[in-house]
Amino acid sequence: MHLSLPLSLSPEQRQELAQGALQHLEAVVSIDSCSDERSSSVPSTEGQVKLTRALRRRFEALGAEVRVDEHANIIARYPGRGAGVGRPPVALMIHLDTAHGTRAVPALHAVPAWDGEPLTFPANPALVVSARSYPSLRAFVGHTVLHGPGDAPFGLDDKLGLAHLLTLAHLLHSAPDLHTPPVWLVGRPDEEIGRDEALLGLARALAEAGVTRGYTVDGIEPFEVNTANFNGAAATVSFALGAGDLAPLPEGLPLRVALSGVNTHGATAKAEGHRDALRLSLELWRAVAPHGVALCGFEGSEERDCDGALLLWAPDLAAAARARAAADAVVGPHASRGAAVRFEEAPPAPRDRALERLFERLGALMWAPPAGAPAPLWAEDSSGWEGYSHPVRLARDEGAWELRFRVRDFDEAALEARGAALGAWARAAGAAGFEWRHQYKNMAPRLAGAPELAAWAAAGARAVGVEAARLPIRGGTGVDPFLDAGVMVANLGTGYFAPESEKELTSLELMAQHALWLLATLEASVQLGAAGEA
Repeated sequence: MHLSLPLSLSPEQRQELAQGALQHLEAVVSIDSCSDERSSSVPSTEGQVKLTRALRRRFEALGAEVRVDEHANIIARYPGRGAGVGRPPVALMIHLDTAHGTRAVPALHAVPAWDGEPLTFPANPALVVSARSYPSLRAFVGHTVLHGPGDAPFGLDDKLGLAHLLTLAHLLHSAPDLHTPPVWLVGRPDEEIGRDEALLGLARALAEAGVTRGYTVDGIEPFEVNTANFNGAAATVSFALGAGDLAPLPEGLPLRVALSGVNTHGATAKAEGHRDALRLSLELWRAVAPHGVALCGFEGSEERDCDGALLLWAPDLAAAARARAAADAVVGPHASRGAAVRFEEAPPAPRDRALERLFERLGALMWAPPAGAPAPLWAEDSSGWEGYSHPVRLARDEGAWELRFRVRDFDEAALEARGAALGAWARAAGAAGFEWRHQYKNMAPRLAGAPELAAWAAAGARAVGVEAARLPIRGGTGVDPFLDAGVMVANLGTGYFAPESEKELTSLELMAQHALWLLATLEASVQLGAAGEA
């Protein structure tokens, strides 16, 4: 297949393209656009509105016709070129929001010709991020690697995809001899919190304008193509505190054990060694309970789901020393990946027998599940096409403890089996309540009739000198409203490491090549056409 795309760029031209991509990325990661599930507005935060305003100026400067609606959805449109004139439009979509806990940064740290040795994160020198500790990083060796300060994620999910669209817009604006269909570059809010209110009108507008094919540009791996994603659901189990469950304790040593976990996205939990404060707390409690240490509480973090604090009571100094040693043994193996523990002073608190029972029953479920229960359960034990049923949040609400599970599976029946197993466990554990809520669906069944989306992306990848990897999305993409409206949407990778983690990074070289891949994919859509022509 011959493409008009100027692939024979000189080293100087590629460097210029990469530097432009870096400018686009730094411009968008400097704007705080976290969504907020506690907000009732659409979009949920003003930062997303601010980002949309900045994007409008940038896209208009790059020759696009831009529309913005009342929900901060933005559409930058380019007409068809060459053989693509008169073709149906193709949409490339990103989400404007970033995940809870992301922090805006004014600039990124660049490491030219990275040799794979540990990177230096100025705000978190304990991190060990190298090609040896994370084998997937071998793809970045020799590149100019870009990373943040190391104390929080800075938003490559999905601002790297957004930067790719801005660089693509530059190419569409500056390269006249192209064969591309009409192109719609779309930004939408609140994907991270699974809120679809802003998408219903947007999906209808795209369908009514003749957009039937498109991509979200929201994947992780370089040049991955996704046509399947998890089915997602959430389970909430409540355990009531009974009379006498809060028991006073004699004089002793109250301890607050602050736990920082290993922060990762669920999609990469196994590869990156995810550990959250709840799992670390369960392991620590198992180690200290035989030594007369009482459990007084658990506090989740408002900032990061992987962090929290365990409240303990030790009868004497010897038991307190055992607790410290146990905490070091539990957390220490994960320290190089970002985990940490510290002991703090704490006021006296009553023993919480309800929480002790919950910990015992949750530990039994997670480490010795009943025969026939769907496995694995921990997200960090799951990879590839496996699902999981992971406890993500524990909080006390007046007279009850509420435990929330994140449940994922590619097979819809398997997802329901996971829900049934959690419900059965909740009843056997004496839970006061169980709630099961569906969140999103696997897009694979509806994309079966649009194989050209994968074919176009694969051809585009070959045009830029790589082979596209066909992988499942171990998460969701927020495309259900588009699929329901008849707009078939697959997903494309953006090329980075450690989503939603303080370790996240990308490279100048991959940024330039991914923008060229998007352009080559658009040209492939013109040359290959619909299913059956590839």
